[in-house]
Amino acid sequence: MGDLKGHLLPGSLFLLYGLWWAVGSIRRYFAGRLSGTKYISSATFPCPCACGKLGLWPIESIAKIFLSSFGMLAEITFNLPHPSTGIVQHATMYFFFILSGVVDIIVHLGVPLPSGTDYISIALAFLVEGLLFVNHLHEREILDVKIHILLVYVVFLTVFVIVMEARFQRSVMLTLSRSYLLMLQGSWFCAIGIILYGHGDNSTAWDLTSHMDVMLATIYFSWHCAAYFILLVIIVSIMSC
Repeated sequence: MGDLKGHLLPGSLFLLYGLWWAVGSIRRYFAGRLSGTKYISSATFPCPCACGKLGLWPIESIAKIFLSSFGMLAEITFNLPHPSTGIVQHATMYFFFILSGVVDIIVHLGVPLPSGTDYISIALAFLVEGLLFVNHLHEREILDVKIHILLVYVVFLTVFVIVMEARFQRSVMLTLSRSYLLMLQGSWFCAIGIILYGHGDNSTAWDLTSHMDVMLATIYFSWHCAAYFILLVIIVSIMSC
């Protein structure tokens, strides 16, 4: 993640997964209203476009494993022969999402794990991500620290929401909150890359020592919060028709 592309990759993946969860949960909610059944959440959602036996495959979990493996290998391979500690931290983050995908598949296969294990595995992945970023900021410039702290807030809030969702699986609002926070996290990941590295040109990067830029970044983060809330409302409105 030591460049713009390294931030855009996980940011884009989180955005897509958040959108996937949003569409999956809203679709299930309105289908339940039509059939008279209560909404029950799940850690993963099936692919609505898959037909036949393909629809029985855990496509989300397989994609999570594949994409996280790609990210982990890219982090390590592109920084050989001596990857920095920061690179190893990034690879560790990807590893825990791979582990979550494996647990998802085990649950999908019907192995009698304790109820909610799949939720706890994804919550653990985000918890480790947050801990890694908290300890990723030593001796950084003030703007660099502040924008990552905003990300950490979102990550830890995501962990809390997922744990609550595992306990209250009939609440569609918790699933939508999980979706919203992941989209926000992905969007802010991309924004961090642009703030630190510019648009692929360091001359367009922000001044990392500027207190004014810290204030501006916080305003931009607030706009991201508003934008994805509006997006979620639009998606719900469209799918309710």
